[in-house]
Amino acid sequence: MRHWTDQRTRAPLVAGLIAAFLVVAGCGAIGGPPPTPVVVVVTAPPIVVTAPPPSPIVVVVTATPAPQAAAPTPAPTAAPVAVATKPGGSPSVAAQTKPTVPATPPTPVPQTLQVGRTNSYRGLLFTVEEARSDQKIERETARRGETLIGLRMKVQNPNGLLVHFGSTALGELVRLRLPDGSTIKPEAVDPLYRPRLEPQEALTGWYIFRLERPAPLESLALALGGGSETVVTIPFSGPEPKIAKRTFEYLRSTPEVRGLLWSVSGGEIRLDLPGQQANPGQEFVVVNVRATNPSTAPVTLRKAGSVPQEGAEYLRIRADNGVLLQVSAELSPLPTEFPPKAEQDTLYAWQLPIGSKNPKLVILSPDGSEHELELGPLPPP
Repeated sequence: MRHWTDQRTRAPLVAGLIAAFLVVAGCGAIGGPPPTPVVVVVTAPPIVVTAPPPSPIVVVVTATPAPQAAAPTPAPTAAPVAVATKPGGSPSVAAQTKPTVPATPPTPVPQTLQVGRTNSYRGLLFTVEEARSDQKIERETARRGETLIGLRMKVQNPNGLLVHFGSTALGELVRLRLPDGSTIKPEAVDPLYRPRLEPQEALTGWYIFRLERPAPLESLALALGGGSETVVTIPFSGPEPKIAKRTFEYLRSTPEVRGLLWSVSGGEIRLDLPGQQANPGQEFVVVNVRATNPSTAPVTLRKAGSVPQEGAEYLRIRADNGVLLQVSAELSPLPTEFPPKAEQDTLYAWQLPIGSKNPKLVILSPDGSEHELELGPLPPP
């Protein structure tokens, strides 16, 4: 009886378990809800794949990126542009279309100018007859990048004295003045580099100058003088130079001094003498002096002690400021002896400040006394 009861009790329990299994397995009735998916998780050991480490990537961000637009149709590009970095770090762009080759400078066109102008320097007359510009003049040839300027010159000595440039060459005192005011010296070309001119003699020759670039001949000028001398110029165009010379005529005499009668008939004022050029700010006064022996006995001019005395030792000029000036040049000296009734004309020169008005000729006696003869008023500059 107990065995049966157990059987009846177990039957409902078995039926419930079977129904539950069918529900779990998805075997429901037709028309019921769809079965719930079953997820099966399989656990397997991880697979490790070893790969080489990636190369480092450097990203340079120059600006905040904007949304990428469609690439436009490329425009024609110019030649490459050279980019250089300045010391501060900012790029400097220099457009360089293509390498440049230095152009060969054009050959200067030959020029010729008839000048025909004269000025006076150291008692000589300098005339620029002709100016030329070319690659070859006479025996001189221009070097690469140079232009030659040649001046055909005539130099005359109109005086009765020898004029020479023995100690200082004339070529060192001649300059070609360029349009910018700078000057250059000539080549050492004879016979005008160190000339020696006898009285009334004339020389003709060339001065050759080397220029780095051509210059219009009309814009040039020849300058004469150097150091502490007054410079004179001969411009090739524009106003023609004038020889700086002024004349004066005064007939004045002294009573008898040292046994002679002294008189002045005039003279001239100028910047140059044979072989000499006045200092800047000064000029020469050349005086015509006449000494006459009125007696029938000879007269000898002597120092103290019966030593003959020359004119440069006793003739002076008293300047406007009272200073006694010594003779600058004896152009025609006085003798030391005068025959009876003899008359002697001479030329003596002194250097005075430009614009002097009333200088005086002074005759010194061996005893120290002075005798004056008025020369002024002199003509103004």
